[in-house]
Amino acid sequence: MRIAMLRTARAVVMAVFALFVAAFVGLSVYAVLQFGLWWPRNFELNNTLKLIGAALTMLPFLLLFTKLNWSRPLGCLATVFNRLIGPIDRAIER
Repeated sequence: MRIAMLRTARAVVMAVFALFVAAFVGLSVYAVLQFGLWWPRNFELNNTLKLIGAALTMLPFLLLFTKLNWSRPLGCLATVFNRLIGPIDRAIER
């Protein structure tokens, strides 16, 4: 029974880690998309120029996100969760 509870706790911690990673990456991309769509609305442009301005704003950032080494910012998050999972794994091994 104890091992099942520890395995469940480990699964929950790992699921929370996956959600944090998805939220970090998703919110980073979402922020760029929102900024790219927000600033052209502040100028008196027709819809075509607004969309072109938005695309020209978002494209470099989205290309940067594909080339970005995500292991660096997510490594800090991984170390926090490894500190939480380590004791659970040791308790399962006993």
